[in-house]
Amino acid sequence: MIKNFQKFGYNIYGNSIGEMWFGLLEAVLTKGGKSFDEKRERLALMNVRVKSESQNIDDELITKYVDQKKTQAMIDFVFSNEIIEDIDVVKSFQRSAKSYCQRIKAGRMVEFVIKRLSVIPESKKAVIVFPTYEDYAKIFDDQYINDYLPCLVAIQFRLVKNKKTFILNTTFYARSIDVFQKAQGNFLSIAKLSSYIASEITKNLGVEIKIGFLDGIIADAHIYKETLNEAKKTLKRFKNDQKKLE
Repeated sequence: MIKNFQKFGYNIYGNSIGEMWFGLLEAVLTKGGKSFDEKRERLALMNVRVKSESQNIDDELITKYVDQKKTQAMIDFVFSNEIIEDIDVVKSFQRSAKSYCQRIKAGRMVEFVIKRLSVIPESKKAVIVFPTYEDYAKIFDDQYINDYLPCLVAIQFRLVKNKKTFILNTTFYARSIDVFQKAQGNFLSIAKLSSYIASEITKNLGVEIKIGFLDGIIADAHIYKETLNEAKKTLKRFKNDQKKLE
């Protein structure tokens, strides 16, 4: 029996990644509860579902309103930089942990996804998983020093048949996301992975692969106290601009 679905938390929807991001930003700012994360004050929501109907990498809203340096840094950690560093205004780990890029390369994870979906398009096993046993070993004896664990835990790519073409939908799970400083970079990085994977499968199958939705669960969506004022100003600026367009 389906009952009391409202108790499952907040669902954020947008036609684009930018719309989804602003919805998430507003939800945390207006509905988030005050809490502490390793002694840092923040506003946070637990178990938030987000969905963007599209995965456009060149998102106009992200380009216009968001810190492009931080956005690009998050993308670089997935596509070019082998070492990750904390871009937070308050650092929580040293510049030595393996980036998403290094993990993808070492595990040949994107190669696997492309091959898997090229051979078995309906497969449910086209999954990238980022944390490894090495991460646990590094922080096991000291839970505060350099305790890096990837915020993005897993990304799954699914092909859906649509007449003579396929649509590639993407689903992710994040244990935690810093909504104002890092989320937009995370979302665009996933979209960029989707685009690359779709183009490679198109070559292999000889059939057009279109990009579908981006859907995800964030176990802890938060904005730290140090960036709250800037986050509020960004949301206010966006809303004022939207009113002018009405």
